[in-house]
Amino acid sequence: MPVFDFDTVYDRRVSSSSKWVKYGERDILPFWVADMDFATPEFILDAIRSRLDHPVIGYTELPEELAGVFIDWAERRFGWRIHPDWLVAFTSLVPGLNAAVRCVGDDGDASVVMTPIYPPFLKTAAINHREQIRSPLQLHNDQWVMDFDDIESKTSDKSSRTVMLSNPQNPTGRIYTRDELQALAEICLRTNTAIVSDEIHWGICLEPGSTHIPLATLGEEIEENTITLISHTKSYNIAGLQSAFAVIRNPELRERFDTAKNGWMSSVSPLAYAAAIAAYSDNSTWLDELQTYLRANRDILTDSVRKLPNLSMAPVEGTHLGWIDARKIPVSDHAAYFESHGLGFSDGVEFGAPGFVRFNFATPQSVLKRGISRLETASACAPTSN
Repeated sequence: MPVFDFDTVYDRRVSSSSKWVKYGERDILPFWVADMDFATPEFILDAIRSRLDHPVIGYTELPEELAGVFIDWAERRFGWRIHPDWLVAFTSLVPGLNAAVRCVGDDGDASVVMTPIYPPFLKTAAINHREQIRSPLQLHNDQWVMDFDDIESKTSDKSSRTVMLSNPQNPTGRIYTRDELQALAEICLRTNTAIVSDEIHWGICLEPGSTHIPLATLGEEIEENTITLISHTKSYNIAGLQSAFAVIRNPELRERFDTAKNGWMSSVSPLAYAAAIAAYSDNSTWLDELQTYLRANRDILTDSVRKLPNLSMAPVEGTHLGWIDARKIPVSDHAAYFESHGLGFSDGVEFGAPGFVRFNFATPQSVLKRGISRLETASACAPTSN
């Protein structure tokens, strides 16, 4: 029998949820920002409550216990042996991306980004005085893949110093294979280009038997050339308690990353540290049950979209995000069109792909089915090209 409940619908408006208050009093179901509408596992909440037994909530250094359980978790889950010196604790992915780009190369150098991609990736270059070079993912055989020839061409430019990777990929839901990751890593070694690898969705692999492969586990030389940004917050639905690690074997890159984050990145909450220790110590059935539920949600969404003549979606292998191609609907603002039918999606324009929308299906199935009903209506009512 399942231990965890994913069917209960909670009123998140009363908690000032960013996801649910965005549209005010309008009748719009929010499927945009990537947090889940499920209850946080009780063992995480218990760890937070236990920390609150101490009456002082102040600035907190990285607990030695957290570093230890993280290292044990990485070896247990991925066979990844990490030395404690390689760890840099920080708050969350977005500041980590900026610190990573800033620590490689100099002002005016370039960063290669594969689009579509999580919007903050597209802002890092300008923020950190770098040039941005985009390499579009290609849809081949109903699967989003990297264009290795294009990446090699663009990283061969001497000004290109970093490649930004999202794996599992946000928003397309790809989980890259070992061969794909190896090919990318070898290109970057040949062109002396460091890899910044966002692996925050590591725990959401939807195909039975599939698993996330940390890029840095492909060999010591690749590990030396990689900055891995990783967190438990997506997999355990605690996005509001931000805490993450950068795993950086290369001592020069690590020192530069640490320097880059100092002075503008806030300290991690002691409650976030408590939750992180609980997550990396987890031996429950949470992840298995979560993946099973999300797989069912994905299949419901996939089957529904497949029947709609003006929408399509490539298979989702990981994450809880559907990347819907709505370009056959001839409107100038696709996100606004769906909002007019009561659906709050992330706009593909922000990901570098106009005409697409991102559908977060990590919600109770009763809510998902209401959303799909509205999606079907939006499809049926859509204008047609002249």
